[in-house]
Amino acid sequence: MLLFSNHVRLTGMQTTHPSGEEKNSPVIRPAVAQERLGFKLGITTDTITSKSGLAVLHDAALAAGVVRSIREHLPVPGSNRGIRPEEYVMPLALMFCGGGQSMEDIREIARDQGLRELCGFKRIPSPDAVGTWLKAPRRITGLKQVNRHLCRVAIARSELTEFTLDTDATLIETEKSSAKMSYEGFKAFAPLLSFLAELGLCVAGEYRNGNVSPAVGIKGQLVQTERFLKSLGKRLKYFRSDSAAYTAEVMNACFDLGITFAITADLDHAVKGLIAELPEQSWQRFQTPDGERTDREYAETVHCLGKSKRSFTLIVLRWPNPRPDLFEGPYRYHCIASNDYDRATEPVIWFHNQRGNAENYNKEIKIGFGMDYTPCRSVRANAVYFEIGILAYNLVAAVKRLVLGGNWVTKTIATLRWQLIFIAGKVVWHGRRLMLRVARCHYHLLADIRARLGPALSPT
Repeated sequence: MLLFSNHVRLTGMQTTHPSGEEKNSPVIRPAVAQERLGFKLGITTDTITSKSGLAVLHDAALAAGVVRSIREHLPVPGSNRGIRPEEYVMPLALMFCGGGQSMEDIREIARDQGLRELCGFKRIPSPDAVGTWLKAPRRITGLKQVNRHLCRVAIARSELTEFTLDTDATLIETEKSSAKMSYEGFKAFAPLLSFLAELGLCVAGEYRNGNVSPAVGIKGQLVQTERFLKSLGKRLKYFRSDSAAYTAEVMNACFDLGITFAITADLDHAVKGLIAELPEQSWQRFQTPDGERTDREYAETVHCLGKSKRSFTLIVLRWPNPRPDLFEGPYRYHCIASNDYDRATEPVIWFHNQRGNAENYNKEIKIGFGMDYTPCRSVRANAVYFEIGILAYNLVAAVKRLVLGGNWVTKTIATLRWQLIFIAGKVVWHGRRLMLRVARCHYHLLADIRARLGPALSPT
């Protein structure tokens, strides 16, 4: 019997069996020495936060009057000991900005004593308390008013006077019993969201069940946004959407309000008939904005829907069908309905193609801010949860556009967490004042942001 110490290990090697055959047998080799860990772990009594950037975002909410708006528009508890509405909304909004994926993650805000002191959070509700609060009545109406207030501040502070509205519906797949089957063949909720392309703000949103048609509510959000901008002395000049907005009521609203639209058209029987009648010499080679020629061609004609008040231009794009057959033919087609008579055809196509920004905004809200999670069976409660997610999204969008500027505008929330939110700091009291001490490399960034918050976000 062979005995081995713990300083050696066995590895396989080829040996010769007495019979002459080679067999696998262990061989003794010295073990590789384990490297020592680079540091020791200890405990500190200092108040530290790993999310200093969230405190800056809370400052932005204070500067923009968001916290005050929450107090004004959401019902207060019946008892002085009850948790106030801002004590629900703001920790949840910061949780979404910090990457929280479920209501349970609000415990991370509660554990961060430094962040709580910086934000003035004396109490953080439990996940169960949050769930109960979400289900209570009159929450969604008040939160929409809070979001409207934040949008009003951001738009009024912007130097722009004309805006583009991108509207798009999205699906949130779920197994909740209250969810209905969507047109994609799975159970889902289906929010309809409208964004101002120039600022990235979500100015209108409606949380619906999955069986609601994507076209429902588009006209309402269009008219609502036009009136909202008009009240601020601004103008809604353009409207873009996919084929969900290809309806007579949406186009009639655009004609009545003087809005230029570019909407993906359905390839229905009437449109296919118009395409077949286009003469071959009318097709022109399509180029990108950089002047690069593509394999696509375009032509245009005039079309009118059954109940539309006026006719519109129908721009048709075609490209070779890689698998032509009896039904599809040698080309594939994409059509755009537009009343843009001031620009040439190609710029209208380029403009319409930018409607994909709305899909990116939807993706940012759903994935970046965790809104693809549905915490409750109740549609109303999920709508309240989603509205707080929109508030978090709009707060970050306003800070990026009006405070940070430059390359920060195009950065996603995931990048902001890495470069701004997850900055560690030490929270101390000095001369009866609360102070946040950070590394020198981060000090000037945070100081500059806080200096700009008031001038950039204070309500006019």
